[in-house]
Amino acid sequence: MADESVTTWIKRVQSDPWAAQQIWQRYVGQLVALARARLRRVHTVADEDDVVVIAFEKFLRAAKAGRFPKLDDREDLWQILVLLTDRVAVDLIRRHLAVKRG
Repeated sequence: MADESVTTWIKRVQSDPWAAQQIWQRYVGQLVALARARLRRVHTVADEDDVVVIAFEKFLRAAKAGRFPKLDDREDLWQILVLLTDRVAVDLIRRHLAVKRG
């Protein structure tokens, strides 16, 4: 199984925890760097690791529910993961700034 492609993992992610783990291992470093860049200017209780875990959990729930009908290859997967990571980071920043404003 170690030589399988990202596209194969995508097809199996709905039913195979191993495929989800492979996707996580393949993309976690890039997503953490992305989240770190987004959170750089704001000091929150959450950190980039929290952002990535939350975003990946959202991805898995949505993938298992079949909400990504056009998830066909690694480029589609990357776009989805970036979008979810960015949204989670923005949500955390907004909540943090709202608390500061009282």
